[in-house]
Amino acid sequence: MHEIALLKNLFRYLDREENLSSRRIKRIEVSLSELGGINEEHFRDSYKNLAAGTKWEALQIQIEKIPYGPELEITRLDFE
Repeated sequence: MHEIALLKNLFRYLDREENLSSRRIKRIEVSLSELGGINEEHFRDSYKNLAAGTKWEALQIQIEKIPYGPELEITRLDFE
């Protein structure tokens, strides 16, 4: 499950960003490349399962599909 490794890294990144800013992240925007190996629906399902019971469970996620580029890229973080 490629998405699980990406999501674990994403959660570590979000933790680091919260610690650096001393604010809570409420929303994240990511882009997924059409040429990458990540299916949006599978990504959302994997996220839901992995985030269940964690502080990331209520995080709002906006996903944009792009024709080419990085497989997954964080394009925006919104803090409370």
